[in-house]
Amino acid sequence: MTKEEFAAAVTACEKNLYLSALSVTRNAEDAKDAVAYAVYVAWEKLGSLRERDKFDAWLLTITLNEAKRLRKTSRFYENVDQLHDEFSDEMDTGAIEFFDMLSKLNIDETCREIFSLHFFYGYTLEETARLLGRSENTVKTKYYRALRKLRDEYGKEGKI
Repeated sequence: MTKEEFAAAVTACEKNLYLSALSVTRNAEDAKDAVAYAVYVAWEKLGSLRERDKFDAWLLTITLNEAKRLRKTSRFYENVDQLHDEFSDEMDTGAIEFFDMLSKLNIDETCREIFSLHFFYGYTLEETARLLGRSENTVKTKYYRALRKLRDEYGKEGKI
């Protein structure tokens, strides 16, 4: 993969990487740092990528791992309202609202990752399970429990 191909591949998925990192860190600066570090690591370790068609998933895994590390070391959390300001021209308003609802919901980090992979990246639950290194049944259980929680919380307000 040339520098130009690498840059194009990163550019194509950077907004989704940022949103995924933000769903874990809940802090805009930490999310940006996680993405930047993940891109650096991906470039340094590009030779270890076995399947080039899995580049997005590989980079997402690196990003999520860095976001988790930053979340453990950071205790400062910002509101995700800045998403609208930063991406309002480029993102569907529904995606921003969904992400905002998800970030306010009291669910664990793995559930946030599952939702990010499923809704922002379009991975199936089976693919999501492989990416996260978990069984498909575990991923489905966490997904449907969180979805039920989301419906219980926001369904009564007519948002879902």
